[in-house]
Parts: sequence; C-alpha cells; structure tokens
Amino acid sequence: MYSLPLGDSLRSRSVTTLPGIGRARAERLQRLGIATLEDLLLHLPRSYQDRSRFSPLTEALRQGEGLVCTRVLSHEYFPFRRERVLKIIVHDETSAAALVCFGRAFLARLAPVGSEVRIWGQFSLRRGEIQSSAFEIEPHDPQRPLAGIIPVYPLTEGISQTVLRNALKSAWALAAPHLGDDLPDRLRARAGGLTCAEALRAVHWPQTLPQARQSRHRLIFGELFLFQKELALETLARRRARRVRRQSPGKSLVETVLKNLPYQLTPDQARVLGEIRDDLRHPWPMARLLQGDVGCGKTLVALLAACAALEQGRQAALMVPTELLARQHLRNARELLAPAGLTVRLVLGGLPKAEKEALADDLSQGRVDLAVGTHALLSETYSYPALGLVIIDEQHRFGVRQRELLTRRGENPDVLMMSATPIPRSLALTAFGDMEISTIHHLPPGRSPVTTHLARIGNEERVYRFLRRHLDEGHQAYLVYPAIEEGESGTLRSATAMEERLTRELAPHRVGLVHSRLSEEDRSTRMDLFASGELAALVATSVVEVGVDVPNATVMVIEQAERFGLASLHQLRGRVGRGPARSYCILVYQEPLTEEARQRLKVLYKTTDGFVIAEEDLRIRGPGDLPGESRGLHQSGFLAFRLADIRQDMTIMTQARQAVREDLAVQGDLAVRENLTIQGDLAQNLPGETKQNHKEIP
Repeated sequence: MYSLPLGDSLRSRSVTTLPGIGRARAERLQRLGIATLEDLLLHLPRSYQDRSRFSPLTEALRQGEGLVCTRVLSHEYFPFRRERVLKIIVHDETSAAALVCFGRAFLARLAPVGSEVRIWGQFSLRRGEIQSSAFEIEPHDPQRPLAGIIPVYPLTEGISQTVLRNALKSAWALAAPHLGDDLPDRLRARAGGLTCAEALRAVHWPQTLPQARQSRHRLIFGELFLFQKELALETLARRRARRVRRQSPGKSLVETVLKNLPYQLTPDQARVLGEIRDDLRHPWPMARLLQGDVGCGKTLVALLAACAALEQGRQAALMVPTELLARQHLRNARELLAPAGLTVRLVLGGLPKAEKEALADDLSQGRVDLAVGTHALLSETYSYPALGLVIIDEQHRFGVRQRELLTRRGENPDVLMMSATPIPRSLALTAFGDMEISTIHHLPPGRSPVTTHLARIGNEERVYRFLRRHLDEGHQAYLVYPAIEEGESGTLRSATAMEERLTRELAPHRVGLVHSRLSEEDRSTRMDLFASGELAALVATSVVEVGVDVPNATVMVIEQAERFGLASLHQLRGRVGRGPARSYCILVYQEPLTEEARQRLKVLYKTTDGFVIAEEDLRIRGPGDLPGESRGLHQSGFLAFRLADIRQDMTIMTQARQAVREDLAVQGDLAVRENLTIQGDLAQNLPGETKQNHKEIP
C-alpha cells in the first residue's frame, strides 16, 4: 500500500490530535477510511467547483453548474403541497433563470428585486426555463474576491465539507515541513516537475482546474511507479536467487508434433510459442501468464511448451481444477503428443491403491513425461525427480499456496499459468505484474461466429421449437440452469426439474443431465455420451463452463441468464461455435432486471470479443471480486491502491511501468552485480508484455 514520504510518527499520528476532531468525529471519519494524518492527506477531492470566475447563465446551463452574477428580476410563488414556494427570477446578459427555494422563503430578504447577487448552483432546463433548486446565493460585492477553486470531498454522515477542509489544513500544517519525495530527481520532469509535497498541496488547494488535474496525475504516478518498481525488483531478486541449469535440447519434439498437426498454428499461437521457448533458454525460471479468448487455442500452445521443456530432459505437469477438464486434456495430450512418443498419465484423487502405487513408481522413475491432473498432483505420494515445467490451467481456481506447492515439487521449475478468459489489461499489470504476459487475441480459422439472442421467460416455447429444429438437423445443444434442485435458491429454475420436462418436450431426442453433485465418474460418463452424439441435449449447471469441446453442439440456452456473471456467460457461450455450422446462444432472462444485470446482458448481446467483455466486466462491477488470490491482489494488490483507479488510470500505469524500466536501466549495475543477463534494453528482463504483445492486450 502506498505511503507518503513522511516520518512514521507523523504518518501514523491519529486525527484526534487535530483541532476540532474529537472521538465522535474520529469514529465518523473511520467510515471514510481515515484514522491517521496520512489517511486524511490522501483523501483526495472527488471533484472541484470552479468559483474563480463568473460564467454566463447559458454556459452554466451547458456545464451543469457554475458561478454566475445576476440581477433579481422578480419574486414569484407557486403552490406545492400545503406551502407557497418562493421562485426568484434572475437574469444576466445571456438569459434568465428561476431559483426554486423549497423551504427557503427567507431568501426573498437576502435577494430583493433589483439587487445584484452571486449564485453558485446546479442548472438544468425544466419546463422551458433554466432552473436551479441546489444553489448558494449571496449579495454581489465587487470588492469581495472570488473564492477560487473549491475542493469537494467524499463525505459520510456527520462530517461536512467544512469540517473536512479545516482538518486538512491542520494536517497539512503539521506534515508539509517534513514531506520528502517519492520519485528520483531524474524522473520528476516526466511526472510534471512537481515534488510530492507540491502535488499534495495543489490537489487540495489548486489555483486552477488544470493544476488540480496535473497534481492528481503526479500523485497517482508516484503510487503506481513505486508499485511497479517493487514488482520489478522482486522479479530481479527472484531470478538472482532461483537459477536453472538448462540442458541443450535433444531431439526436436516441438517440430515433430507440429509436422503432424492437420493445421498450422495461428500467427498469435506461433508468436506466443516463440516467447515461451525464448524463456526456456534463460538461466532463470520462466514465470508467464498465457491468456486469450475462449477457444483461441491456449491448450495447444501449453502442450507444445511442455514438449519444449521435455526436449531439455525434464518432466512437465499440467494442473487443472476438475477431473472433467483433466480427462479432456489427457485425451487431447495423448492424441497430440503420440507422434513424439511421449508418455502422458492422468493423476486424480481416489485412485485404487494398486494403481496409485504403480503411478507413483512411474513418476518417481521418470517414466512419465507429462502428468495431467487435479490438485492430486500435490499429493506427497508422488515425486517428480526432473519436474521442469508446471502448467496451471484456470489459474484463478487455485490459491497461491496450491500453486506454490506444485512448483516446489521440482528444482526451480518454469511456470506457465493460463487464464480461462481474457484479463483486462489493467488487472494483468497489477494482479500479474510480476509475470511476463502472452496474449492470443485471434481465434483459429474455421470457427463459426455465435449469434446471441435474448428472450424473456414466458417465451420458452419459441426457444424450444428453435432448439428442436436444430436437433432434428442432427446438431446438439446445451441447456444451462442456475440451480441443481428446486427450492435451493427461491425462484431459481433447477436443472433436475427441467431435465424431466425437456425429456418430454424434446422426445425422441435423448436428454442427459450433468451437475456438480454427480460423482466424477458419472459426470465423465455422461459427458462422453454427449461428446459421442448419443445424447442430443445436455441439461446442466455451470459445471459445463469449461472442459467441454463438442464441435457438433450448435445451440446454448442459458435460462435465468441474469443470475450468471459476465465471465461465466461468455465461457458458457464459448461451448458452441467450435465447428463449421452456424451456432446460437439464447439468453433467457426473468424480469424485473437490475441495472447491472441489464448491462451484462446488453454487453453479451453486442459483442463476442472476450477482451471487450473483460473490460466491460471490470467497468460494471469494479475490481472488488475479480480473480483471486494472486500476489498482486493480496500482498501489494490493486485493491489496496489508495489513489489510483485501475479502470481510469491505465495510461498512468503504462507511463509508470516504462519509467521503472528506464530507472532500472540507469542503475544497470544492479543487474550486472547479480549476474542477470541484460540483452539490450533491461525491459526485456522485467516483468510484463513484450513489445509485440503489448499491442495485443487492449
């Protein structure tokens, strides 16, 4: 968390030591996250009122607010409930306006007809006239100076703007003489030339609005610079401490597999594979995040990465969150890697004792090239004498501890993490800021675009007729529901009840049911029946969100779609459109919709681009519950940013990141002392995107 360059005693000093802040006010300030002088000084204005100049009434209307100097034309009254409400009519050279004085009839004496008055207010056009009911008014005195730029702070009940502004003045008087700076001198010009103290003073008491914006930018830049520098130094230290003895590659397994593919890699896949292979030549372990849209071919690249590690005489492990996904990866890996003669084994919990012992022996003797499994890979039963690459799919489903446990099973193994869906660039640079980031942006050719439709509950018969027509044509479909059993969550439709109904509705087509309470064996059996075409329709919960690849499935129906998150809806939609036939996703929703639910459905309807959806998801719900337990989130994470808002300050984040690279390049002897190979720009050895994939992350 960002801290001001201020001595600890002052930084942690309680606000109760300030004039006018007793115990009661201190408790109210706590609701704003303010307990210390530092908290108070970093409580930045949410907006400013420009009272440094007069605006014409027409400009104040256009801006929505403003300071105007007008003459009172008349007083009018109109009935409202049981009262007579005063309306003061004022005018200037551009227009007239009505000041509606609810409960403020005394203002007639303050602003008599014919007098000049200053008004700060919010103006809007109502009933054909400019009006304001939220305003401050005072007699105009030409000798009295204007108030200037007035900061407006976030408040809580019992704390007024006046109380907060007075407390800030007292805190500033104590802290200002002792404030240092948080940026090196050589970088200050890039941040607008302001020191931390100058920026802090100007953000609270600006002379102009541009100065307020510049000072806020400077403070946010300082916070993000220190965040990015911490990540970079930790990465350099990790690479110093953890070294890898690379062997010269033996036979080219990657090329063998590529020659036997019935298609070519997409340009994105080829580029990302090249980035990974470059990592595997460095003397430090790889730490890379591979992200891309649903169905973009991340798994293929991960399996080719495993081949690259195996070329160096090492083992690889692929950890996934569910048995269903593990079995699918096993099938894909065996089919893909067969031409290279590689041994792939499945590691699951609950294996029979004899099978587990045989598997443990094969792993310990190095007879398994690639182990694919769930968290069972972490079991002490299994040892990996040459574990060189750890691949973690759907990384957000695993905690930090689980990921670290697997990486500790080898001697500084390389780590490749994969995200289920695209990650907003701002999150990628915070939650995964200490990793290299590779992005597959484009889908392989031949994928059918998915057409999305919206339907209200009550129109299901039309949906089922549409569905039956596709089943009659020999295609397959998913129908997803938010609950397993009826009565679990109030009015939610359940997969179990709907499976009974749909069996009748869709006869003679066979319908199956899959949900999380089934045993892994039953789930896998039913999924295999669906994949083989024996089941025409699969009724399910969100358990089919990942790990399902049935090219013949062309229809996805999601009922009560408003109950699902945006990422889940996008993942579910990605289950169809995997073959050449035209595919459809039908989002069935129940009214009334919340505003957030309405926005989610609107986004899904408008776009199939996972990167756009990821950014919209961040915009709609904010960063509060986005992926997981990663280092960026909990140890230095973006949720702890005190000044920056990752949804709005991405440009500053990028500027700070580049400044860190330049700053460390100036201090290049640091890397040299630690025997870190510097190839050209030090940026190549710092966490983050390469120049190529910088363009790929929107």
